[in-house]
Amino acid sequence: MELVLIIAIFAFVTILSLLEIPKMLKKKQDRELWAFSVLLALGTVVAVLRSLDVKIPNPSDIVLWIYSPLSEIMKNLHK
Repeated sequence: MELVLIIAIFAFVTILSLLEIPKMLKKKQDRELWAFSVLLALGTVVAVLRSLDVKIPNPSDIVLWIYSPLSEIMKNLHK
C-alpha cells in the first residue's frame, strides 16, 4: 500500500511541476521558482515519510522547546 501512495505522490508532484515550472520560466520568475521548488521538495519529503508511517514531530513542539526557558525567566521576573 505504501508503494501505491508514494507513486501517487510522485505522480502529483510531476504533474504539478509540469504545469507550473514552464509558466514561471516563461515569465522569468526565478525567485518564485526557487521558492516553489524548495517548498515542493519539503512537502514531497513529508508526504513520503507520512505514507511510510514515520513519526514527524509537530513544529509547535520545537517552538515550545525554544521558548520555554524564556518563559521561565519571564515568570521569575514577574514575581
